[in-house]
Amino acid sequence: MRTLSAILVAILLASCGGRPGVTVTIDGQEVPKVLASTTEGTRCSTAHGDAFPQSVPLTTVRAAKTPALQFDAGQTATEIRGAIYDLDSPAPSGGPIEEFTLPGRGGSYEPRSIVAGRTYSVTLNVRWSLLVTQGEETHLFRVRVEPPLGS
Repeated sequence: MRTLSAILVAILLASCGGRPGVTVTIDGQEVPKVLASTTEGTRCSTAHGDAFPQSVPLTTVRAAKTPALQFDAGQTATEIRGAIYDLDSPAPSGGPIEEFTLPGRGGSYEPRSIVAGRTYSVTLNVRWSLLVTQGEETHLFRVRVEPPLGS
């Protein structure tokens, strides 16, 4: 009976666990972002919510070369997918200029398409899973890379 109770408590705690969240840093500087949407589900049901953020924070980074984007998500994260959009010179298709996928809960990505003097919007989808629940959360941020002062 105790074993069954322990299993039920573990399942209940797992199903009530929070989304993992994600921390983004560029050159050691934490990047502010906004939550755009969440999806949570079980085998029986799924719930989706959109936040429709009106203001997406902009981070300006001064670097001689395109800096790497560092990601660290919570323990339940299983994958981080990203899409980079050039706001100053959008792709003719309207889609992203670059996409990437990082397995697990974190890692580093060096964008190939980001150039100095332009502003980019980055969409991050963090997939997560925890025993009987799974989901995805979408975060947005903007970044502008400028040459170092005096260059």
